[in-house]
Amino acid sequence: MTRAAVLGIGEVTHPPKGTGSMQLHALAAKRALDDAGLTKDDIDGLVVGYSLTEPKMVLSAAVAEYLGLTVGYIDSAHVGGAAPFVGVANAAAAIETGRARRVLVIFGDDRKTGWRTMDAAIAAMIGEVGHPDYELPYGPLIPANLALIAHRHMYEYGTTREQLAMIPVIQREHALLRPGAERTAPLTVDDVLGARPVATPLVAADCALVSDSAGAVVVGPVDDDRAAAKPRAEVVGSSQHSDYYYPFQSGDLTRFGFGPASRRAYDAAGFGPAELDFAEIYDAFSVIVLAAVEDLGLVEKGGGGPYVAGRHMALSGPDGSQPGYRSIPINTHGGLLSYSGNGAFHITEAVKQLRHEAGLAQVADARRGLVTGIGGMLAVHCTLLLERAEP
Repeated sequence: MTRAAVLGIGEVTHPPKGTGSMQLHALAAKRALDDAGLTKDDIDGLVVGYSLTEPKMVLSAAVAEYLGLTVGYIDSAHVGGAAPFVGVANAAAAIETGRARRVLVIFGDDRKTGWRTMDAAIAAMIGEVGHPDYELPYGPLIPANLALIAHRHMYEYGTTREQLAMIPVIQREHALLRPGAERTAPLTVDDVLGARPVATPLVAADCALVSDSAGAVVVGPVDDDRAAAKPRAEVVGSSQHSDYYYPFQSGDLTRFGFGPASRRAYDAAGFGPAELDFAEIYDAFSVIVLAAVEDLGLVEKGGGGPYVAGRHMALSGPDGSQPGYRSIPINTHGGLLSYSGNGAFHITEAVKQLRHEAGLAQVADARRGLVTGIGGMLAVHCTLLLERAEP
């Protein structure tokens, strides 16, 4: 069976005003192809996510036409924020089974400026996750649902507001090391505690950015001799999980699909959380990272609060206040909270780390990384395990 790897990556951040969704897809694709040392004629597969500003019945076909691609493998992953992660997993499966030779995976949208009004943008995003009869009529906005999760974790495990605040604070430190980050003002725990609530206990710093952006990756054989001779990020394990859709159907507000998805991925890869060098965790809200570090096996259930408070997720290392945990850097680019509101950048950041191209944010000698994405109200989970492979 052919082994699959990421051969090239492309990012578009801070595009010129008026850059539409299709243009963002094209720009990211071109940068990923250039990075891989390939052209569009080398591509025979395409996977895209979905667009809220330019919705299409078959977005993948529309993007293929826009890019001038003719492909034998095509897919549109409409699974919310999990789309780029599921896209890479499906592309890797297509490579491994011989259904495609090289697959371009793209996720982008002009969600910050592509709307007539911000109210229209909020309505579109809310409508994607709330039940039309039992939730939407009563007004639980997305942050309110996540605030319920934060309150439940505090009730069950004694997690404090100060502990939760450390997540956006540390990720802001990481963003300050990464050129192109959107939120770059220094942030302290006191800043978070004193900020105006969005949905108590969450404030703006706990919530993802809404951005005009796009990310793309080229997935192909790990031994592809046509692609640029640079380290590849081999997809050594992946898995997905879903057991509910609407938030009120969740059976537990502190345990989510991170656990089963990651356990299957660990089994496929042949290593576990103790062998990871870093993790890029989908962070639409800070409390998601709190739940994820537990469900992914980085710390015991209920230990997320002390773990983040002791700075065990920081590039700079723990501060010694909470001993007894294994530290690994998390969201080394600043994540959705500070870098950009596009989950595809968790994947591109992981590739940079494995290539040792992350600059000031580089994890020393990084060889294995975990990337995880979610869709909906933590309804769909996808875990990718990536390992450095030499060309």
